[in-house]
Amino acid sequence: MLPIRARFSSGALRSWLSLVALATLSCLLLLADDFLQQLFTPNNRAELEFGYVTVLWLFSAGLWLCNLRWLSAAILMLFAAMQLMQLANISFFGEPLTAIDIQSLLNDPGEVRETAAHSFAQHWPVLLCVAIPYALLLALHLRLPGTISLPESRWALVLIAVVLLSKPYRATYRNLDSFAASPSRSALHNNLNVFSAWAVRLAFKPEAELPPAPFAPYALSPSLSEAKHVWLVVADSLRSDRLGVFGYGRDTTPQLASYLRDHPSAFVRPGIAAGVATDVSLPYLINPIREPGQDSLLRTGDINLFRFAKQAGFRTHWISSQESKLLANLGSRYLDVSITREDHPVRFLKQQDRALLDVVDKQRWGERNFVVLNLRTAHLPYAQNYRHETKPAPWADQGANGQSNAYDNSVHYLDSLLAEVIADFDRLEGERYLIITGDHGQRLGEGGHWGHNDLVPEVSDVPVIVIGREAQPQVMASLSAERWISHYEAGKWLAARLGTRIDNPNLRANEHFVHGKLLFTDNFIQRVCETPAGLIHHPPQQLSLLLKQPEARCEG
Repeated sequence: MLPIRARFSSGALRSWLSLVALATLSCLLLLADDFLQQLFTPNNRAELEFGYVTVLWLFSAGLWLCNLRWLSAAILMLFAAMQLMQLANISFFGEPLTAIDIQSLLNDPGEVRETAAHSFAQHWPVLLCVAIPYALLLALHLRLPGTISLPESRWALVLIAVVLLSKPYRATYRNLDSFAASPSRSALHNNLNVFSAWAVRLAFKPEAELPPAPFAPYALSPSLSEAKHVWLVVADSLRSDRLGVFGYGRDTTPQLASYLRDHPSAFVRPGIAAGVATDVSLPYLINPIREPGQDSLLRTGDINLFRFAKQAGFRTHWISSQESKLLANLGSRYLDVSITREDHPVRFLKQQDRALLDVVDKQRWGERNFVVLNLRTAHLPYAQNYRHETKPAPWADQGANGQSNAYDNSVHYLDSLLAEVIADFDRLEGERYLIITGDHGQRLGEGGHWGHNDLVPEVSDVPVIVIGREAQPQVMASLSAERWISHYEAGKWLAARLGTRIDNPNLRANEHFVHGKLLFTDNFIQRVCETPAGLIHHPPQQLSLLLKQPEARCEG
């Protein structure tokens, strides 16, 4: 091991204390640009995360401990350039920069320069937010070494390399969606993710060009709605045929079944997920877009439930037991309340989804509210979801059928959570609507396969449970008439409850699309067709081919 030397051995303690102080100051300055920007715009919604701050402090200490001014200055200038791009994007668009955004910016520098010059008067504080902390950091690193006693070690280079190279290495075996930017994360944290993904996956590589989407634009118009409360509950990995209320042999949903018996206006239908992964299906559910290949609609957020809700005067809430990165492409700039796993890490670690109920109980609802609850519930590993519960699980999760039983236990656990969510919903007043669904289904041992991400019927199968209180009968009837309810149909129905009617000239009766595991790029798409005999799942087709054959359709 290389020796750690102090310039003056008699002042070793003082030198280490100086290192701690400088590392702390540097860490604070690296975090400062987000909070400076929050003084100028509400678009920056970064919050402190303990784990990230710890790593950032260690990284800051490494920069001082290596005692290489040129290296520290180069890294800081690189960070400053990335932060300038990130904060400018947040200021202008209201959303964090993504890897695909970086590629788009570099592909059209002329338009970027023109837009930047035209909008500089509105967004100049970005320069200030980046310049102040990074100028101070550069001054400290260029002037202080040699004037005060600090410990030195070349082993610090290993720490620096691990922090800077871990993300690019991960990008070699994970897809772009794994590096989605989160609105509630530090801009620098997002940059380490998205620039790593861009450098490994997109930089200096020919961009896959998709044919233009041959679809007519949607028309939006006001929809008269007196709804006071509109709730959407999305549970992870929920498959309809494992719920007792859908006829499953085990009584996995006793409380939900009891509620449905007592409230005949509520109904359940098998559903069709928009995608096979959470970070694909959620954006298409919150942005009700039926046809694939319309990436621009996802990025602009023009067809977005949170946007519609804000326009109609609803208070918007996103409460999730999962990570904040799922907010990417959900229209987070339209949120009044955003609470995720990172906000209460210890509570969620100990109580899992039950912690979400405590968070819901503490909310102060407005006169009108649009609430989205996102639960982890039946995600792998299934047994981990309910281990904290004091009541024994109904089925043994060990042995040959242990994993399948654990999934049923997770659904049974979800049933108890939904009973409390529905009770909270019922205590509200006024016309109100609640939809419960899954983000996608799950393979549960069929053919020896488990999990999701595959375009197969088991993964696109989700339940849809619809509850209305003090509701208009015709409103409920408009959805209950469906034999299957797709995520698109559920989202469009919710949009009307939130005051916006979506008219889609491309709509074809009984035809649905399920997206593969990637949100953007040349993804695989599966066409699903309703027939009197049941659903027909067509072979998955690459998006670029599907867009060239828009005339293909479901038969009949």
